[in-house]
Amino acid sequence: MEVFPKKVFSVVYKKKFNLDKSTNYHLSITIGDGIIKVACIEHATYECLLLNVYELPLDKTDPTYIKSLEQFYNQEFFLIKKDWFSVTLSVSNQKFTLFPHLLLSKKDLPIYMHAACGLDPNDEVLVFTHALAKMSVVFSENASVLNWFRKRYTNNNFQIIHQSNAIIEGIQMESTSTYKTELFVWIEASYCHIVVYDKKRILYYNIFTYDTSDDFLACISAVVQIMKLERNACTLFVAGLIEKKSLAYYRLKNYIPQTKFKTKIHFLNLNTHFLKQSGHLPILYFDVMSSLLCHPHSKEKKGGFQ
Repeated sequence: MEVFPKKVFSVVYKKKFNLDKSTNYHLSITIGDGIIKVACIEHATYECLLLNVYELPLDKTDPTYIKSLEQFYNQEFFLIKKDWFSVTLSVSNQKFTLFPHLLLSKKDLPIYMHAACGLDPNDEVLVFTHALAKMSVVFSENASVLNWFRKRYTNNNFQIIHQSNAIIEGIQMESTSTYKTELFVWIEASYCHIVVYDKKRILYYNIFTYDTSDDFLACISAVVQIMKLERNACTLFVAGLIEKKSLAYYRLKNYIPQTKFKTKIHFLNLNTHFLKQSGHLPILYFDVMSSLLCHPHSKEKKGGFQ
Protein backbone atom coordinates (compact mmCIF):
# COMPACT_ATOMS: atom_id res chain seq x y z
CA MET A 1 0.00 0.00 0.00
CA GLU A 2 1.39 3.38 -1.03
CA VAL A 3 1.98 6.00 1.63
CA PHE A 4 1.14 9.63 0.84
CA PRO A 5 2.21 12.37 0.58
CA LYS A 6 5.28 11.29 -1.39
CA LYS A 7 7.94 13.86 -2.22
CA VAL A 8 8.79 14.34 -5.91
CA PHE A 9 11.17 17.22 -5.27
CA SER A 10 11.53 20.31 -3.12
CA VAL A 11 13.73 23.37 -3.53
CA VAL A 12 13.99 26.51 -1.39
CA TYR A 13 16.07 29.63 -1.93
CA LYS A 14 17.25 29.62 1.68
CA LYS A 15 19.18 32.87 1.48
CA LYS A 16 16.02 34.83 0.75
CA PHE A 17 12.93 32.81 1.75
CA ASN A 18 11.77 34.09 5.13
CA LEU A 19 8.48 33.03 6.73
CA ASP A 20 8.39 36.24 8.72
CA LYS A 21 7.91 38.01 5.39
CA SER A 22 5.00 35.87 4.18
CA THR A 23 2.87 39.01 3.82
CA ASN A 24 5.10 39.79 0.82
CA TYR A 25 4.61 36.41 -0.88
CA HIS A 26 2.09 34.93 -3.26
CA LEU A 27 1.26 31.32 -2.35
CA SER A 28 0.26 29.30 -5.42
CA ILE A 29 -1.15 25.77 -5.00
CA THR A 30 -2.13 23.39 -7.81
CA ILE A 31 -3.88 20.06 -7.18
CA GLY A 32 -4.74 17.34 -9.68
CA ASP A 33 -3.77 13.96 -11.17
CA GLY A 34 -2.32 12.75 -7.89
CA ILE A 35 0.02 15.75 -7.58
CA ILE A 36 0.18 18.87 -5.43
CA LYS A 37 2.48 21.72 -6.48
CA VAL A 38 3.28 24.64 -4.18
CA ALA A 39 5.18 27.79 -5.11
CA CYS A 40 6.03 30.89 -3.08
CA ILE A 41 6.67 33.95 -5.23
CA GLU A 42 7.72 37.35 -3.92
CA HIS A 43 5.16 39.97 -4.87
CA ALA A 44 7.53 42.87 -5.45
CA THR A 45 10.04 41.06 -7.66
CA TYR A 46 8.12 38.04 -9.02
CA GLU A 47 11.01 35.90 -7.79
CA CYS A 48 10.22 32.25 -7.05
CA LEU A 49 11.66 31.40 -3.63
CA LEU A 50 10.18 27.95 -3.05
CA LEU A 51 8.81 25.11 -5.17
CA ASN A 52 7.51 21.83 -3.74
CA VAL A 53 5.97 18.93 -5.66
CA TYR A 54 4.43 15.92 -3.89
CA GLU A 55 2.34 12.93 -4.92
CA LEU A 56 -1.15 12.49 -3.44
CA PRO A 57 -3.85 9.83 -4.01
CA LEU A 58 -5.47 10.04 -7.44
CA ASP A 59 -9.07 9.88 -6.22
CA LYS A 60 -10.16 13.09 -4.47
CA THR A 61 -13.38 11.42 -3.30
CA ASP A 62 -11.42 8.84 -1.29
CA PRO A 63 -11.12 9.78 2.42
CA THR A 64 -7.36 9.14 2.18
CA TYR A 65 -7.04 12.19 -0.07
CA ILE A 66 -7.92 14.71 2.63
CA LYS A 67 -5.90 12.73 5.17
CA SER A 68 -2.91 13.01 2.84
CA LEU A 69 -3.49 16.76 2.52
CA GLU A 70 -3.50 17.07 6.30
CA GLN A 71 -0.28 15.09 6.53
CA PHE A 72 1.29 17.27 3.84
CA TYR A 73 0.37 20.44 5.73
CA ASN A 74 1.80 18.95 8.93
CA GLN A 75 5.08 18.27 7.13
CA GLU A 76 5.20 21.62 5.31
CA PHE A 77 4.20 23.65 8.36
CA PHE A 78 4.70 27.02 6.64
CA LEU A 79 1.50 26.39 4.66
CA ILE A 80 -0.66 26.91 7.74
CA LYS A 81 0.20 30.61 7.82
CA LYS A 82 -2.75 32.86 7.03
CA ASP A 83 -1.05 36.18 6.32
CA TRP A 84 0.13 35.57 2.73
CA PHE A 85 -0.09 38.49 0.32
CA SER A 86 -2.41 36.27 -1.73
CA VAL A 87 -3.30 32.59 -2.03
CA THR A 88 -4.47 30.93 -5.24
CA LEU A 89 -5.69 27.34 -5.38
CA SER A 90 -5.73 25.96 -8.93
CA VAL A 91 -7.54 22.70 -9.69
CA SER A 92 -6.26 20.55 -12.55
CA ASN A 93 -8.90 18.34 -14.16
CA GLN A 94 -10.87 18.00 -17.38
CA LYS A 95 -14.14 19.12 -15.83
CA PHE A 96 -14.33 22.56 -17.40
CA THR A 97 -15.76 24.49 -20.32
CA LEU A 98 -15.04 27.91 -21.86
CA PHE A 99 -17.87 30.39 -22.32
CA PRO A 100 -18.15 33.96 -23.69
CA HIS A 101 -18.42 36.02 -20.52
CA LEU A 102 -21.09 38.35 -21.92
CA LEU A 103 -23.41 35.36 -22.39
CA LEU A 104 -22.68 33.85 -18.99
CA SER A 105 -25.48 33.42 -16.47
CA LYS A 106 -24.19 32.42 -13.03
CA LYS A 107 -27.44 30.73 -12.08
CA ASP A 108 -26.99 28.39 -15.06
CA LEU A 109 -23.45 27.22 -14.24
CA PRO A 110 -24.54 23.64 -13.37
CA ILE A 111 -26.40 23.46 -16.69
CA TYR A 112 -23.24 24.43 -18.59
CA MET A 113 -21.28 21.72 -16.79
CA HIS A 114 -23.93 19.06 -17.42
CA ALA A 115 -23.91 19.90 -21.11
CA ALA A 116 -20.12 20.07 -21.45
CA CYS A 117 -18.83 17.14 -19.42
CA GLY A 118 -21.39 16.04 -16.86
CA LEU A 119 -21.54 17.00 -13.20
CA ASP A 120 -20.65 14.82 -10.24
CA PRO A 121 -23.16 15.27 -7.37
CA ASN A 122 -20.24 15.72 -4.95
CA ASP A 123 -18.74 18.56 -7.01
CA GLU A 124 -19.07 22.30 -6.60
CA VAL A 125 -19.32 24.46 -9.74
CA LEU A 126 -17.24 27.63 -9.98
CA VAL A 127 -16.39 30.23 -12.59
CA PHE A 128 -13.43 32.51 -13.32
CA THR A 129 -13.63 35.29 -15.93
CA HIS A 130 -10.70 36.66 -17.95
CA ALA A 131 -11.23 40.36 -18.53
CA LEU A 132 -8.68 40.68 -21.34
CA ALA A 133 -9.66 37.46 -23.12
CA LYS A 134 -13.38 38.25 -22.58
CA MET A 135 -14.14 34.64 -21.69
CA SER A 136 -15.08 32.65 -18.62
CA VAL A 137 -14.01 29.19 -17.52
CA VAL A 138 -16.77 27.22 -15.80
CA PHE A 139 -15.38 24.26 -13.85
CA SER A 140 -16.12 21.85 -11.03
CA GLU A 141 -14.20 20.08 -8.29
CA ASN A 142 -14.94 17.94 -5.24
CA ALA A 143 -16.70 20.23 -2.76
CA SER A 144 -15.16 18.60 0.33
CA VAL A 145 -11.64 19.22 -0.97
CA LEU A 146 -12.40 22.86 -1.83
CA ASN A 147 -13.94 23.45 1.60
CA TRP A 148 -10.89 21.90 3.26
CA PHE A 149 -8.74 24.61 1.69
CA ARG A 150 -11.27 27.36 2.44
CA LYS A 151 -11.09 26.55 6.15
CA ARG A 152 -7.33 27.11 6.06
CA TYR A 153 -7.37 30.37 4.13
CA THR A 154 -10.29 32.42 5.40
CA ASN A 155 -9.12 35.86 4.28
CA ASN A 156 -10.49 37.57 1.19
CA ASN A 157 -7.09 37.18 -0.50
CA PHE A 158 -7.87 33.49 -1.20
CA GLN A 159 -9.32 32.43 -4.55
CA ILE A 160 -9.97 29.23 -6.48
CA ILE A 161 -9.30 28.91 -10.21
CA HIS A 162 -8.94 26.19 -12.82
CA GLN A 163 -5.58 25.19 -14.29
CA SER A 164 -6.77 26.49 -17.67
CA ASN A 165 -7.19 29.97 -16.13
CA ALA A 166 -3.53 29.96 -15.14
CA ILE A 167 -2.40 28.83 -18.60
CA ILE A 168 -4.49 31.51 -20.32
CA GLU A 169 -3.26 34.31 -18.05
CA GLY A 170 0.33 33.12 -18.38
CA ILE A 171 0.16 33.14 -22.17
CA GLN A 172 -1.40 36.60 -22.25
CA MET A 173 1.45 37.86 -20.08
CA GLU A 174 4.15 36.11 -22.12
CA SER A 175 2.86 36.86 -25.60
CA THR A 176 4.45 39.59 -27.71
CA SER A 177 2.40 38.80 -30.80
CA THR A 178 1.03 41.95 -32.41
CA TYR A 179 0.46 40.90 -35.98
CA LYS A 180 0.10 37.14 -36.46
CA THR A 181 -1.54 34.05 -35.08
CA GLU A 182 0.57 31.91 -32.77
CA LEU A 183 0.17 28.56 -31.02
CA PHE A 184 1.41 27.52 -27.62
CA VAL A 185 1.61 23.86 -26.59
CA TRP A 186 2.41 22.96 -23.00
CA ILE A 187 2.99 19.26 -22.40
CA GLU A 188 2.33 17.33 -19.20
CA ALA A 189 2.83 13.60 -18.59
CA SER A 190 -0.52 12.54 -20.09
CA TYR A 191 -2.01 15.80 -21.33
CA CYS A 192 -1.13 18.57 -23.74
CA HIS A 193 -2.59 22.07 -23.56
CA ILE A 194 -3.04 23.73 -26.94
CA VAL A 195 -3.73 27.44 -27.22
CA VAL A 196 -4.23 29.58 -30.32
CA TYR A 197 -3.99 33.34 -29.87
CA ASP A 198 -3.68 36.50 -31.93
CA LYS A 199 -2.56 39.85 -30.51
CA LYS A 200 -3.00 38.36 -27.00
CA ARG A 201 -6.60 37.48 -27.89
CA ILE A 202 -7.36 33.83 -27.10
CA LEU A 203 -8.94 32.16 -30.14
CA TYR A 204 -8.85 28.55 -28.94
CA TYR A 205 -7.94 26.53 -25.86
CA ASN A 206 -8.30 22.85 -25.04
CA ILE A 207 -6.62 19.98 -23.19
CA PHE A 208 -5.96 16.68 -24.97
CA THR A 209 -4.86 13.30 -23.66
CA TYR A 210 -2.08 11.49 -25.49
CA ASP A 211 -0.04 8.27 -25.24
CA THR A 212 2.45 8.55 -28.10
CA SER A 213 4.05 11.22 -30.28
CA ASP A 214 1.59 10.19 -33.01
CA ASP A 215 -1.32 11.14 -30.71
CA PHE A 216 0.40 14.36 -29.80
CA LEU A 217 0.96 15.40 -33.42
CA ALA A 218 -2.60 14.38 -34.35
CA CYS A 219 -3.98 16.75 -31.69
CA ILE A 220 -2.00 19.70 -33.04
CA SER A 221 -2.93 18.82 -36.63
CA ALA A 222 -6.62 18.74 -35.66
CA VAL A 223 -6.42 22.19 -34.08
CA VAL A 224 -4.59 23.60 -37.10
CA GLN A 225 -7.38 22.30 -39.34
CA ILE A 226 -10.21 23.41 -37.05
CA MET A 227 -8.80 26.94 -36.79
CA LYS A 228 -7.88 26.98 -40.51
CA LEU A 229 -4.30 28.00 -39.77
CA GLU A 230 -1.57 28.28 -42.39
CA ARG A 231 1.22 25.97 -41.17
CA ASN A 232 3.97 27.92 -42.90
CA ALA A 233 2.74 31.29 -41.65
CA CYS A 234 2.13 30.72 -37.92
CA THR A 235 4.59 30.23 -35.07
CA LEU A 236 4.38 27.37 -32.59
CA PHE A 237 5.93 27.63 -29.13
CA VAL A 238 6.30 24.24 -27.45
CA ALA A 239 7.27 23.65 -23.83
CA GLY A 240 6.97 21.27 -20.92
CA LEU A 241 7.79 17.56 -20.88
CA ILE A 242 9.48 17.43 -24.25
CA GLU A 243 13.15 17.54 -25.25
CA LYS A 244 14.52 19.61 -28.10
CA LYS A 245 16.41 16.60 -29.48
CA SER A 246 13.40 14.27 -29.29
CA LEU A 247 11.59 12.70 -32.22
CA ALA A 248 8.38 14.44 -31.18
CA TYR A 249 9.99 17.88 -31.43
CA TYR A 250 11.62 16.99 -34.76
CA ARG A 251 8.23 15.98 -36.18
CA LEU A 252 6.63 19.18 -34.91
CA LYS A 253 9.35 21.21 -36.58
CA ASN A 254 8.66 19.42 -39.86
CA TYR A 255 4.93 20.03 -39.55
CA ILE A 256 5.17 23.70 -38.49
CA PRO A 257 8.54 25.09 -39.65
CA GLN A 258 8.39 28.08 -37.29
CA THR A 259 8.40 25.88 -34.18
CA LYS A 260 10.33 27.28 -31.22
CA PHE A 261 11.41 25.52 -28.05
CA LYS A 262 10.42 27.56 -24.99
CA THR A 263 12.34 27.10 -21.73
CA LYS A 264 11.86 30.41 -19.89
CA ILE A 265 8.98 32.16 -18.14
CA HIS A 266 9.74 35.80 -18.83
CA PHE A 267 7.38 37.38 -16.32
CA LEU A 268 9.08 35.33 -13.58
CA ASN A 269 12.37 36.29 -11.94
CA LEU A 270 14.42 33.12 -11.41
CA ASN A 271 18.00 33.33 -10.21
CA THR A 272 20.55 30.87 -11.60
CA HIS A 273 21.33 29.41 -8.16
CA PHE A 274 17.71 28.39 -7.72
CA LEU A 275 17.61 26.79 -11.16
CA LYS A 276 20.80 24.81 -10.64
CA GLN A 277 19.66 23.62 -7.23
CA SER A 278 16.28 22.43 -8.51
CA GLY A 279 17.57 20.71 -11.65
CA HIS A 280 14.17 21.47 -13.20
CA LEU A 281 13.28 24.03 -15.85
CA PRO A 282 10.67 26.51 -14.57
CA ILE A 283 8.53 26.01 -17.70
CA LEU A 284 7.67 22.52 -16.40
CA TYR A 285 5.64 24.32 -13.74
CA PHE A 286 4.13 27.01 -15.94
CA ASP A 287 0.69 26.35 -14.44
CA VAL A 288 1.52 26.85 -10.76
CA MET A 289 3.76 29.83 -11.57
CA SER A 290 1.12 31.51 -13.73
CA SER A 291 -1.75 31.02 -11.30
CA LEU A 292 -0.70 34.08 -9.31
CA LEU A 293 -1.53 36.19 -12.39
CA CYS A 294 -5.20 35.33 -11.91
CA HIS A 295 -5.25 37.10 -8.57
CA PRO A 296 -6.45 40.72 -8.63
CA HIS A 297 -3.52 41.61 -6.37
CA SER A 298 -0.92 40.48 -8.90
CA LYS A 299 1.00 43.32 -10.47
CA GLU A 300 1.49 43.63 -14.19
CA LYS A 301 4.90 42.77 -15.59
CA LYS A 302 6.16 42.59 -19.12
CA GLY A 303 6.75 39.11 -20.53
CA GLY A 304 7.59 37.83 -23.96
CA PHE A 305 7.89 34.49 -25.78
CA GLN A 306 11.47 33.97 -26.88
